[in-house]
Amino acid sequence: MAKILLLDFSEAERDHLVAKKYDIEARSTGWTTGKDEPLDLPQENGIVFYQVSGVAAEGRADLHAGVHEALTERVREGARVVCFIGGGETPQLTNIIGPVAGLQFKDSARADAVVFNPRALFHVPFERFRPFIAKAYRLLPETFAEGVWEKETSSNGKFELLAKSTDGAPVAMILRKGKGHVLLLPSFGSKNVEVVDYILKDELPLGPELPNEPAGDWLDGEDYAFPDLKALIVKRDEEKKRFDEVLADFDRQIKEMKAVGQEEFHRLLKGDEAVLRKAIVHAFRYLGWGRVVDVDEYWKNVIRNKEEDAWLIDPGDSPVEAGIRKGELVILLARAGKNWATDDECALLQKYKGRRMQEFGNTRMKAVLVGNYFSATEAKLRDNPFSAAQVEEAQKDGNGLLTTCELFQAIKAEKENRISKDAIREQIKVKTGLIKFDI
Repeated sequence: MAKILLLDFSEAERDHLVAKKYDIEARSTGWTTGKDEPLDLPQENGIVFYQVSGVAAEGRADLHAGVHEALTERVREGARVVCFIGGGETPQLTNIIGPVAGLQFKDSARADAVVFNPRALFHVPFERFRPFIAKAYRLLPETFAEGVWEKETSSNGKFELLAKSTDGAPVAMILRKGKGHVLLLPSFGSKNVEVVDYILKDELPLGPELPNEPAGDWLDGEDYAFPDLKALIVKRDEEKKRFDEVLADFDRQIKEMKAVGQEEFHRLLKGDEAVLRKAIVHAFRYLGWGRVVDVDEYWKNVIRNKEEDAWLIDPGDSPVEAGIRKGELVILLARAGKNWATDDECALLQKYKGRRMQEFGNTRMKAVLVGNYFSATEAKLRDNPFSAAQVEEAQKDGNGLLTTCELFQAIKAEKENRISKDAIREQIKVKTGLIKFDI
C-alpha cells in the first residue's frame, strides 16, 4: 500500500505527484462524490493530505462521522495529516481529523493580511506561496497579541499558530497529538499540489519527531556539583542570557529597518490607489528629482478633476507654479491591477499630457504610467503587463510605461551601488515606450 494518501484531490493533481515518483494513492469523501459511502483510509498511509473544499456540508454533518477515531489513533502513533482549508463547513474537517475546540471557518483574510510565525516549520513555503493564498479562514474565535504563537487547551493540548491575520486571528496552526500532528493550512488554490510537493521533499520533512531527551540523572543536580562545575554552569547561563539579548536587539533593529528603510518601497509591489500613489511619490523623492509634487495634495483646496497623480519637475529650485509652466515636466499616472494594463489606462497618458500642455502653456512635457500590475503574483514571477501595441503607441507619443517592479529593482540596484540616482533619473527622462533600466 502507498505511504501517502491524497484525499479529495483531482486525478490531474494525483498524476502530477505520481509523475514525480511519489508513492501515492487517492480517495474521495462523500462531500466530493455526492455519495453516502463508507470512507476507507488505509492503515499504511503515513501522511494524509486533505483538501477541504467549498462544498456545503449542510444536512450532511454526520457523513464519515466515525473516520476520525481511527485516524486520530494513527496520528498519536506518528502519522501526519495536512489539511488545506478552502471552504465548506467544519464537519468536513472534524469528521476526518476529530473535534477541535472552537474551530470555525470564518471571514477569509486577504493574502497580504496574513502574518507568518517567523520561527514556524512552514515559514519558508508560506513566504514562497503567499501570492497564491486563495482562502485563509479565521480558525478560532479569539485573537492573539503580536509575538504570541501558542495556545494551551484542556481538550486538544497545545496549538502552535503558524500564521495569523493582521488582527491576530489564527489562519494556520499545528495540533500535536502523541508522536504525530495535524496541520491546518490555508488553501493555495491550484498551488496546493505544489505545496504538497514541497512538503514531501527533504526541504520540509514530515517524518516522526525526534524522541524527547531523557530526564537528567539526579547526580546532575546542584547538590552534587563541585565548585568548578558550578562556575562553568553559571558562566554558560550568563553567556546564553547575553546571546538572547543580542538576538533580541538584532530583531529590534531588523524590525526598525524594515519600517524605515523597506516598507515604503515594498508598497510599490503590493499597494494600490492612494497607498501606491504615495509609495511612487516617495520613490521619486528618494531618487533625488528636482521637485516631486503629489497632485492631490497640490490641488487639495481647489475644486477640479485631479487627473494625473504626480509631477516630476526639473529644475526644482523654483516654485511649483513656475516649474509646471517653464521647467521640464514629467506627469505620472499610478495604476494597479491583478491583470494586464488596459488600453484605456495607457491612452490616458497622451490625453492628460495634452490637457496639461494646453493648461500650462508648456510643451517640455512627458507622461509616464507607473503600474503595479499582476499585483497578486510574486514580483519576480510577473510578466510584462504592457502589450506590443501599447508600447508602440507610447513610443510614438514620447511617453513611458514603467512597472513598479522595474522601479523597485532600480532602487535596489542603487542601494547596492550598481547604478546611480542620476543615471536612473536620466533614463526615465530619455526613454520612451517600455522603460527598462540599464543596470
